Amino acid sequence: MNIGLLKDFSIIVAGAIAFITLWQGLFQYTRQNHAARANQFIQMRRRFLEEKSFQEILTLIHEKCDEITAKSIQDRRNLVGYFEEVALMVNSGLIRPEVAHYMFGYYVVLIDDCEKFWEGLDRQGDYWAVFRAFALKMRSMSVADDIRSGNIRI
Repeated sequence: MNIGLLKDFSIIVAGAIAFITLWQGLFQYTRQNHAARANQFIQMRRRFLEEKSFQEILTLIHEKCDEITAKSIQDRRNLVGYFEEVALMVNSGLIRPEVAHYMFGYYVVLIDDCEKFWEGLDRQGDYWAVFRAFALKMRSMSVADDIRSGNIRI
């Protein structure tokens, strides 16, 4: 057997092994990244569902918006801050906008529409700019379009 042919063959085999190793590494990296994003989203959703003050405020906004001022300003501020965290995760690409809209958009729009919610809070202040932008984005989206397009996935 010719030494040159053996050399060429070994280069091809080594290149193929290197390519397969690289491909598997990228595949594993993508899977781990996806799992980390899913875990982060699950933790956010769990926090949202388990926080008693959030649920009380959202129930009041949905049923009796005029009575929302009975809840403390700090509880209301925490809820808006939570939605700003979701918005930052969307802006960072950690959560798809369609998923955020499907899971949280309804509540963001409710808060944005409830004037009494904002009593004692500076709604137009710089510190709520992320929430206002997020509310505009959520308002402009359609759940039906999100579902139809198949973009409701982590």
